[in-house]
Amino acid sequence: MHLYKLHKGGILIEFTFSIPVCITLLLFVSDHYRFYELKNKIRTSAYLLGSIIQQIANTRTNKQLTKADLNRATFASCLNFFHTKSMFYPWPFGIYYVARFHYVKRESDNNYKYNYWECSIGSNAQSVDAGMWNSKLTSANKSSNEIEAIHPDLICYKNGEERLLITCFYGATKNTNFTKSKLGLFLLEPKFNLDGNFVYKFVITPKPGLFPPAWK
Repeated sequence: MHLYKLHKGGILIEFTFSIPVCITLLLFVSDHYRFYELKNKIRTSAYLLGSIIQQIANTRTNKQLTKADLNRATFASCLNFFHTKSMFYPWPFGIYYVARFHYVKRESDNNYKYNYWECSIGSNAQSVDAGMWNSKLTSANKSSNEIEAIHPDLICYKNGEERLLITCFYGATKNTNFTKSKLGLFLLEPKFNLDGNFVYKFVITPKPGLFPPAWK
């Protein structure tokens, strides 16, 4: 009987020590699933943005995209996560959505026309028409080495060929008051920037006439 009691006490001690380990393991698994879910959402947003850009001007005579077209396409592509206006101020998730674009057109073997711009959310934005923030449309001529340094898939194989690099990611600043609990995270601390955990980029060949965009 005495030995039984000692054995029973040992089991209770082991069980007591195993509880925090099991809880930590469950929280760790939950965080990893949440990371996977957010990565999947940013990937889906990027592909959706590319699809919208390719189709948005189908019914127009003038196919060239405008800044308003790109703003609305960017906003629509993030609705798989940011429902309604939840990507706008006061940022209930503590993060926001950014889309960056690198457009190139090959003029000759070592000469490319290059454009860069960015679409995101202004600090006090509450609507897609009034609140989208845009960088300036940067225009330049670049060599093939410079284009390859941006992304190898931007290299074109014949004159007149066009490529568009789309980069989508989630960002966070002090203004958005991000805490990991807002995303349902317990242990892992995510990074939100161009080199963070939730970034997706890919290259498409845009339909003729869409780019460069009319930036007015």
